[in-house]
Amino acid sequence: MSGLNDYLSRLPISRKLILVMVSVVLAVALIASTTLILSAYLVSRNNFVPASVQAVTRILSEEPVLNTLLKSPEKATEVLDAASEYSLINSIALYDSNGRLYATHDLKGQPHNIPNTAPEQIENETQHIARVDLADGGTVTFYIETDPSLPMDFYAGMTIAVLIILVFIFLLTSAAARLVRRYITQPVLHLIRIANTVSIEENYGVRAQKFYHDEIGILAQAFNTMLSRIEARDQLLTSARDKAEQASMKAQALAIETHMTNKKLELEVKVRKRAEHKLTSFQNYLNNIIDSMPSALIAVDEQLLVAQCNKAATQLADMDHDAALGLPLGTFMPFLANCLPKVQQALDLQTSQLVEKLPLMLADGENYLDLVIYPLSGDDNDGAVIRIDNITRRLQLEEMMVQTEKMMSVGGLAAGMAHEINNPLGAIIQGVQNIRRRISPTLPANQKEADPLGLPLEMLNAYLENREITRFLDNINSAGMRASKIVSNMLQFSRRGSKTLTPTNLSDLIERTVEIASSDFDLKKGFDFMSISLEQDLDERLTAVPCITDEIQQVLLNLLKNAAQAINARTEANWQGKIAIRTRKQGDHALITVSDNGAGMDEDTRKRIFEPFFTTKDIGAGTGLGLSVSYFIITNNHKGAMSVISTPGIGTEFTITLNLQQSRLSEKPHMSTIIEAALP
Repeated sequence: MSGLNDYLSRLPISRKLILVMVSVVLAVALIASTTLILSAYLVSRNNFVPASVQAVTRILSEEPVLNTLLKSPEKATEVLDAASEYSLINSIALYDSNGRLYATHDLKGQPHNIPNTAPEQIENETQHIARVDLADGGTVTFYIETDPSLPMDFYAGMTIAVLIILVFIFLLTSAAARLVRRYITQPVLHLIRIANTVSIEENYGVRAQKFYHDEIGILAQAFNTMLSRIEARDQLLTSARDKAEQASMKAQALAIETHMTNKKLELEVKVRKRAEHKLTSFQNYLNNIIDSMPSALIAVDEQLLVAQCNKAATQLADMDHDAALGLPLGTFMPFLANCLPKVQQALDLQTSQLVEKLPLMLADGENYLDLVIYPLSGDDNDGAVIRIDNITRRLQLEEMMVQTEKMMSVGGLAAGMAHEINNPLGAIIQGVQNIRRRISPTLPANQKEADPLGLPLEMLNAYLENREITRFLDNINSAGMRASKIVSNMLQFSRRGSKTLTPTNLSDLIERTVEIASSDFDLKKGFDFMSISLEQDLDERLTAVPCITDEIQQVLLNLLKNAAQAINARTEANWQGKIAIRTRKQGDHALITVSDNGAGMDEDTRKRIFEPFFTTKDIGAGTGLGLSVSYFIITNNHKGAMSVISTPGIGTEFTITLNLQQSRLSEKPHMSTIIEAALP
């Protein structure tokens, strides 16, 4: 198939047209001949043969012929022989009224399968049966068998007709081929010769002949138009080539001059590249210096548009450096909107301006910023530079230093006051104790002195009870003991003696402390552990925590009592108070957390709770030394840290951090150690 396709593709167009035309005509002739032969066959089979059989049967059925047939079998044979002259009949048989074979005739003596008795029905389309009724009431049967093939004359006629059709087809094809060659092939070949002349010889002056006013003629006219345009363009190109040659001569002269100029330019470019490289390196060096600064730097022009900024500024504004350039300062950092008048004032007065403690809420909480605005002046770069420093850490350190200085100064004051207060305090307590002993009826010395005076001691004690003098003595003793406890706490707060830390099971210590706190039931003091839910989540790994047991217990008891008082301070009906104590190991530290869902504290109160003598309780209900002493115990005696988080209406959480790697503390900690330990 591929070979046939290649052969057809190489044929000239005229032969292709003739081949297509001949193929179409032959196909039409073949289909017409086949249809004619098939139609003749069907007509002969369905019409000619049945008509011949009917004619023979009708002749034999006529009364004279029928009487002749019935005279004798010999006469019948002669009549059948005459009737079988039709070329389509092979054999004829006659059966009497009883169905027996009466007479028969076979064409050309060929044997046929003639039944011996009259058949009831035919077996194929070549058999025919006809029954004729006699005058006496009997019936004779004619059996005729026809030839299944068409006559030879029919085949000869069809063959001659087909041959005549083919001859006419050949003649028509030849005439069509001549017309194709004249009107199509000849003009196309002429165009091909003209195209070869143009392509090989590059002769654009030749023109194609227009034979007829058909599509090929239009193609020839378009071909001539194209040649005319190509010839005109060729002339233009020739003229342009001549001009280009002249320009080339001039260009060569200019090239020599340009070469000399390029050498000079190369030297200048090298010098400029070196200078640009140095400037770029210096600019990168300055950018690295500015980006490495912890302060945020922003340069603005006269319209307060961002001209430059460092890495710290983009991180503070959470914006890309390229996106920030050209933005208004208030858009780049919205929290500086209130500072824009200060920036404008620095530009107008050409003096530095300062904005202190600007609040800013970041992801880690509230921060404070210091802004210093430096004016810039020059020929083309008027503007200002803004330096932003985050002073939150510094303020925290200053706050802790102030608090620590207060604690240390109060500690020194407490040490001096304790000795001055202890002497009169001891005399008061001892005087009360002596009064109680001197009026006691159980002492013989008292009875011995009362008898000469006739004073019964029982009546004296009854009088003192009735006049509540003994209650006054108890109040004096209670006040003295309370003052003694305050002095003891002050001494504990100011003491700088050496402390030895003992490995302690922290879980056991907390459980003992909780038992002590649970047994403390005093509504007058503002706490009631029996009505508070206490949760414990203790890390069993903390079995050897270095600490001073009684001091840690004192701190925990103080925190538990404060939590109970904060819970009882809530006024909601059916409020269920909760205190949670949790411990966990975090690296080389043990963390103790005591949280409650009490009233909570505001920010001002939270900052002062560790100050000595600061209390939010009523006068006489607290000394203000509990948390300050606890803070001192943790930070000084244990080198740990103590922090607090509180929200009004939600609750408070204290966190104690103890070092697991220490065994003995120095006598006087450095100020920075206390500050770092105290920072949350």
